[in-house]
Amino acid sequence: MANQVVNEDALAYCLGKLRREDRDRYLTLLFAPRNARSGLVAIYAFNLECARAVAAGGEQPLLGQMRLQWWRDCLTGLGRDPSRQGTHPLLSILAQHTHLAMGLQVQLSARERDLTNSAFLTLDEVVDHAAVTGGGLAALAALQLDKDQEAPARAAGTAYALAGMLRAIPFQRPGRAFQGRLCLPRNLIEAQGLSDDEIWSGKRLDAIVACVRPVAEAAQLQLDEMTSTGGAGTAISPMLHATLARAYLSRLAKVGYNPYSSNLGLHPLARPLILYWRALLRRP
Repeated sequence: MANQVVNEDALAYCLGKLRREDRDRYLTLLFAPRNARSGLVAIYAFNLECARAVAAGGEQPLLGQMRLQWWRDCLTGLGRDPSRQGTHPLLSILAQHTHLAMGLQVQLSARERDLTNSAFLTLDEVVDHAAVTGGGLAALAALQLDKDQEAPARAAGTAYALAGMLRAIPFQRPGRAFQGRLCLPRNLIEAQGLSDDEIWSGKRLDAIVACVRPVAEAAQLQLDEMTSTGGAGTAISPMLHATLARAYLSRLAKVGYNPYSSNLGLHPLARPLILYWRALLRRP
């Protein structure tokens, strides 16, 4: 009974973190079966911890790498080193879902590349990274619900990640609130004759838009691929990443693919309503 109380407290802690810092994924969780939610909470809360490590490494990459290594050590000892469980509430949940460790290790490796690797050279590299990070998270979540939905869930998560990377462009410059590498491919930047300073200042907007649009189109291709597979079935929760991606891409298109626009977000009341409607239709 005591362990159950601790686990419930850990679950509440992680849900609170997601509600405040990753509201989108928190909302998708509400459409998952109750008996599967703890696994999805573990997946998304772990991703949040990785994102926080990357943000910490924006000014001091070594600090971010140390945080990621700590989580790598925790995953390696998951289920074999009970003494670690008390060091972070998330570990109490992960101890009940040790089968997630391999998939989460992949997430760690991808996040480490955000801190150590150079810029993306091509659009394919950007899409591949999104497929491993956001796509990998959604696929891992889908596997907890319906293994047949892994591929479309990965496409949904990839589209969501690409849309998020575009919205995060103002925060992809290393420093405070760092959110990972600039998602604009180097070959597109060079083709437009853009300098890094011009990107961060947003002065040559037409040239920046010419680099943003292909990334948005790549995200739309992922959505097209996902919708061609049919309904979401019992894996509707992670598939709702597609609903959010579509909404964010629509907002981006309405402002002419300007990543510095102040109108890229969704109204706090609109998000749950959109998700509820698409979940009701079982068509993300």
